[in-house]
Amino acid sequence: MKSTLLKKISMTIALVVVVLAAFGVTAFAEDYGNFSYTPVVSENDEFEPYNVIASFNAGEDTLDTVIVLPDYIEDVPVTVVGASAFNGRTLPTEVIIPDTVTTIENAAFMNCTSLETIIIPDSVTYIGESAFQGCTALKNVVIGNGVKEIGDIAFKGCTALTALDLGDGVETVGNGAFFGCDALAKVYVPASVKNIGSLAFGYVQDGSNEAPVSGFTFFTADANAAVDAYNTADAAEDVSDVATGAFTVKTGITACAEHNATLELVRKATDTHEGLELAQCADCLSVVTKANTDVEPVVKTFKDYISVIIVVVLVAALIVYCLIYIKKAKAHREASIAEYKAGKVLSDVELKNKQEAKEEEKYAKKRAKQEKKLEIFKK
Repeated sequence: MKSTLLKKISMTIALVVVVLAAFGVTAFAEDYGNFSYTPVVSENDEFEPYNVIASFNAGEDTLDTVIVLPDYIEDVPVTVVGASAFNGRTLPTEVIIPDTVTTIENAAFMNCTSLETIIIPDSVTYIGESAFQGCTALKNVVIGNGVKEIGDIAFKGCTALTALDLGDGVETVGNGAFFGCDALAKVYVPASVKNIGSLAFGYVQDGSNEAPVSGFTFFTADANAAVDAYNTADAAEDVSDVATGAFTVKTGITACAEHNATLELVRKATDTHEGLELAQCADCLSVVTKANTDVEPVVKTFKDYISVIIVVVLVAALIVYCLIYIKKAKAHREASIAEYKAGKVLSDVELKNKQEAKEEEKYAKKRAKQEKKLEIFKK
């Protein structure tokens, strides 16, 4: 009886574990408002837990065109916009990225053909490959001062982009990062830039060849070796029909003359996202501005907790069942002991003796029949 009880309890516990495991898998792709996110936790406490925005789930019929990414989910920071999270979505015209985000992964906003404005905060250090490739409506881009690397073809084919400020921290611009941006004729390059990849700026596709953008100009506060190298060896090496020094470089520009503001002040307005407008010094001669938008933060509703409620109810039901079963088994055992003490139940020895007596009686009857048949045969 004891072994049977333990077996059933073990089966119940195993069932609880299976249910929890099943729900544990879906927990890695939880929903939060219009987003799906993936929580990342270190088993060895090597890093602090963080959340990854996995996808944007709102339907195309939503009225929201300005999308605000959450900065915290369940008190854990959102630090990554995941690969292909918004890939192919035509809905948002602007995405506001919180200053908890450090990484924009590959193809995160690829082919978002309605996206017009993107403000990348100083907290971001890496923009992945193809992150904004094919965003044909993208015309306002602010790259924060914390960005160190812009991946290959990150902004390829952003045909509406006319001017760009790389911020003050970019060190590497990947191959073809802004290839095919045929309207992009002005780029401010900070002194931090150390490497500009092949065909990164000033080229578009012309049939089977690459052609330079007419009048493309680099703006730098001081002479920049990476720009010089790109204008000479890199450009001439990759495209045989492009002459050395195909691009113009203007240096020593430190103020936005049109708006009577220094570069430092313009960048400050951009980085803090405060004041009446967001400003971007694109070429130190013009400023792109856009009014701030007040957007309510994403709030969880009852449906966001349904899966958690189901798990809790199932676990509670299994625990109650297990307790009831244990209680009944205990009561049955106590009743059996009471019957034995009252003499209603034979002991194991008594049962064995009774069984042996039955066998002896049965054998005696069989022996008597055989002896009777033997006597008849003798007559």
